[in-house]
Amino acid sequence: MTILHLSSRLRRLRLAALSLSLLSVPAFAQSDAAIHAALAKIMPGLPANTPIIKTPYGGLFEVDYGSHIFYTDANASFLIAGEIFDTKTGTNVTKARIEQLRKVDWKTLPFQDSFKVVYGNGQRQIAVFEDPYCPYCHRMEGTLREISNVTLHVFLTPIIRPESLPQARNVWCAPNRGKTWEGWMENQVQPPKAAASCTDPLKANIALAERLQISATPTLIFPDGSRIEGALPKEVVEQRLASIK
Repeated sequence: MTILHLSSRLRRLRLAALSLSLLSVPAFAQSDAAIHAALAKIMPGLPANTPIIKTPYGGLFEVDYGSHIFYTDANASFLIAGEIFDTKTGTNVTKARIEQLRKVDWKTLPFQDSFKVVYGNGQRQIAVFEDPYCPYCHRMEGTLREISNVTLHVFLTPIIRPESLPQARNVWCAPNRGKTWEGWMENQVQPPKAAASCTDPLKANIALAERLQISATPTLIFPDGSRIEGALPKEVVEQRLASIK
């Protein structure tokens, strides 16, 4: 996977949580607001609207920051950056919760800023965030070509290297974006140079990826709002498609 740069605020929060894990926080909290106020003293980048939710696990409170979760107690006397497992079921509770938080409202995706690649009858759908120079995207594209009856909505997300942006623009401005993309990703066929007058959604796509907290390319989003990251086997993608009702 190719990792996007996390925002400086998120980096500060994660470092604060890791360094303060199981350490005392000098505050006494009696409500969600008080917990937030106590944590904000040692995590100054913590947004005011950060959800703080009581969990059924050991009196802990969940502190939701996007797709990252921290835990504290009712008094905000300690902060944990880690995962909780249900020992009865073996479930990774934290991972399941993060997947829930990371769900995307499929209907709100700006599909006008993507282009389609259709295999078979195209009945099934996947939104794909990819960079033209991402090696894992090239590998994933090969896998996706093996999946029948699917429409790929490709959101070009040029974030890996300086050449990514002009190359993505060349693909977007080509007369047949889908074919041009396939030619580049499969056989490294260079797309024609984009005309100066061509407009593109690439900056908007990068901003969208940041809003959705997409931290790696390729990232696949499914109509049920779930997502998977990286160059995964065909069987994994097929299982996710089959699970969508």
